[in-house]
Amino acid sequence: MKAISSKSWFWLAIVGFLAIGGESPAFGEETRIMIRARAVDAKFIGSSVGGMRAVVENVETGAILAQGQIRGDTGDTDLLMRTPPERGQRITTKTTAGYLATVDIERPRLLRFRVWGPTGARQSQQEATVTSWVIPGKDIIGDGIIINLPGFIVDAWTRVSAGGQTDIYGKITMMCGCPIMGDGLWPPEKFEVKALLMQNGKKLREIALPFTGSVNLFQGKTVIEEPGTYEVVVYSYDKATGNTGANQTMLQITAQ
Repeated sequence: MKAISSKSWFWLAIVGFLAIGGESPAFGEETRIMIRARAVDAKFIGSSVGGMRAVVENVETGAILAQGQIRGDTGDTDLLMRTPPERGQRITTKTTAGYLATVDIERPRLLRFRVWGPTGARQSQQEATVTSWVIPGKDIIGDGIIINLPGFIVDAWTRVSAGGQTDIYGKITMMCGCPIMGDGLWPPEKFEVKALLMQNGKKLREIALPFTGSVNLFQGKTVIEEPGTYEVVVYSYDKATGNTGANQTMLQITAQ
């Protein structure tokens, strides 16, 4: 009986690997998938807020098949926010933010699409995932796979003056960076914006943060007389959609 050479063993191993469902780019078919992230009740998330990270994974094995950055603009405002699209109508343009992933698969695969960001707003980053079957050679482009991302971009800070007089500020935008302003698509009265004053994990009080009139800016006041270290959590909440975002900051009150 003739012995099998090491080279033959190598190719037998490759064939066996493919037979049990393995993946190899050399034997797969290139398939393109457009991945986009859209802010809840707003526009697409793109370069204006630093972009989003996107990853494509094999659900069965966890292997990463593609990864990159979602870049581009927030999309057509009229098409997205003012004129309800008809069924089947495309809602993106050539410049709308997205990441065009290319995967090599040799058979239909259930893939996981994961996005997180915005990259330029670390304090407000969120993650969202969705799964979808992908067939070799059957591109998913155009609008592509759109993943909705909840939340707000929230910046929070305080200013303490004599007698424990404390100003609390919240700068808040939609996750796409779209502005909150009186005559805009996202009016401030649509949102509940408050601060929670906390110490040692216990809520001491709630402070309303009314809109200041300046774009995205909310401000409230309180007096903190007791010396110590405090945590301030500023949140924005939209009752109509359930969309919620928050951020925290610390402050120190010293004895007079």
